[in-house]
Amino acid sequence: MESLPRKLNIDRDEDRISALPDELLLEIIERLDLPEAVRTGAVSARWHHLPYRLSRLHLDVGYFQGATPSEVMDAFTSAAQTLLSVVPLDECDCESDALKTLILTFYVSSPHLSSIGRTIEDLLSYGDTECLEFCIFPPPSLLLAPLLAEFGKQFMSFSRAYPVAFQCLTRLTLKNLVFGHSDVTDLISACNELKHLTLSSCRLVDEQSAFKIDTPCSGLGKLDFIRFRCERIELISVPKLTTVVCRSRRYENPLVHFGDVPKLRRVNLGYYANAWHAPLMLSDCLPRSSGNLSKLKLNFFCQTIWVQPEQPKHLTAIFRNLANVYLSGIFPECDLSWTLFILQAAPALQNFKGWMPTAKHMPMAPIGLLQAMPTAGSRPSAYNSCWAIPSCANGPRRHRKAVGLA
Repeated sequence: MESLPRKLNIDRDEDRISALPDELLLEIIERLDLPEAVRTGAVSARWHHLPYRLSRLHLDVGYFQGATPSEVMDAFTSAAQTLLSVVPLDECDCESDALKTLILTFYVSSPHLSSIGRTIEDLLSYGDTECLEFCIFPPPSLLLAPLLAEFGKQFMSFSRAYPVAFQCLTRLTLKNLVFGHSDVTDLISACNELKHLTLSSCRLVDEQSAFKIDTPCSGLGKLDFIRFRCERIELISVPKLTTVVCRSRRYENPLVHFGDVPKLRRVNLGYYANAWHAPLMLSDCLPRSSGNLSKLKLNFFCQTIWVQPEQPKHLTAIFRNLANVYLSGIFPECDLSWTLFILQAAPALQNFKGWMPTAKHMPMAPIGLLQAMPTAGSRPSAYNSCWAIPSCANGPRRHRKAVGLA
């Protein structure tokens, strides 16, 4: 029930902030990190109940200490059970008492996963949680290659043992896990509410096989692949997908293959390529089935330019709604004339920007698409460059907001 502010006796220097109603105090506390928010409950008897009324809770295993990962997870699990179980939500009269957003960051630890799963499903039974996010990874001290496949199996067993929790999951981040061929597709299919999936430093058991995602009924909107190790990634059918991020030290031609992704609007690709790698054509890499692409980011990580210039006519269908292009990690000495085919193929382009590091931090320039190296102390001509907008063969071009390099 909503608490009413009490009348202050200012002459006695009473605590003015404690006289505020709970709703205002919670607005303040929810801006703190969880350890500080929990400690506010010790300020006075007036504040004791407030940490249990937070509408947004982010519980991170990094907040806890222990001699072993098991001890750390003991503390994490105990805190989760306390914070999520003390106040039954169906007994609360105030809507703000409901926990709307729950974010849990924890280790894959088989002895603790069952307790975490039961606690979450008990909370979800009240029906008030709108956003549920997990970030799950092995203990840092156990990142040994032979163990990662076992951690992957433990995680998949966890997801199958607590289907209610995973059905309600809206965002999932997995790090340093090894998966079987169909594990991720099965996982996405089981997570009815999943909108954002990040796979960081994960891989398949067989790294020489293709990683396929075929989930025609999923609502997944964003996929992040960060250093995911496999032969290639095939997005066979992900109809609600709007954003793909793929950054990899392993360069393939191309690493991501797009299938049925009709709503795709944003693509962010970053590869570490060497001089001996064959460049790829964007028309072979980007999805032809989607004409909604509006933002394209390419990161070259100060290595070889891995994009092959091509005839603009091969890209006009793909780029017809492209409004923003961002290039990063380009050598300052790089001849940027190769980028003109993008400008010519995108009639709706509004922003075309690039970022390059300072020359003093540059390693030896890779082979290909470079101007002659400047003499010591001279300023590369590519700095602060701007280009004239080429004429468009497909009709009038819309106004450009920004064209140049930062």
